[in-house]
Amino acid sequence: MARKTLGLRRNLKEKERRAAITRAAIKVFSAKGYDRATMDDIVAETDFSKSLIYWYWQNKAALFSELIDICMTQYRELLQRTMDSHEPFLDKFDKLLWDFAALFNKNEQLNKLVHFGSLHSSKEKGEDFKKKVNRYYRIFLKQIEKLLRQGIDQGVIRPDIDIEAFAFVFLACDEGYIYMSMLDERMGIERAMIQPLLKYVVPNFLLKRHRNRA
Repeated sequence: MARKTLGLRRNLKEKERRAAITRAAIKVFSAKGYDRATMDDIVAETDFSKSLIYWYWQNKAALFSELIDICMTQYRELLQRTMDSHEPFLDKFDKLLWDFAALFNKNEQLNKLVHFGSLHSSKEKGEDFKKKVNRYYRIFLKQIEKLLRQGIDQGVIRPDIDIEAFAFVFLACDEGYIYMSMLDERMGIERAMIQPLLKYVVPNFLLKRHRNRA
């Protein structure tokens, strides 16, 4: 029993260390980008040695790549939960937009990190983050298209809507907002994207009998 308790404590300590390093890395990478950030910068944000960081991650690229996964997986799972929901389409679409805004705000630093990754292309092993980010974007586009297809199939969305174009515009606005927020302080994403979508865009996508509901 004592060995089991000791093992649990050790595992908890390992998780806490890893989480602390991850938080420090997110802070450094989101501020400096991949190229300018160093492992020494991350060490300076923690009480741990560089050797400990290398114990968990083989190199800077492996750490940065994992952080991209941490960020993007959350959005992928949010979209999947929405698609799997049995709620009426308008209810779950409205919930998706507000849940997206909450997640986007929570991940402010991670979003910037991913943006830096999307601009970084390299032939070095494990450093072609541009392709990695684009693979996630392709997944998101297909998920949004499938979600909108549900709305069409349920007789809520107009069947003539170009769902492929809408999915693309949504992601483009998202990426543009991140970039502009890195240049200067901006209005919140709720005002910049969610409210205009719900007020001006979504009603035009709906069949007439559903427009008042939007």
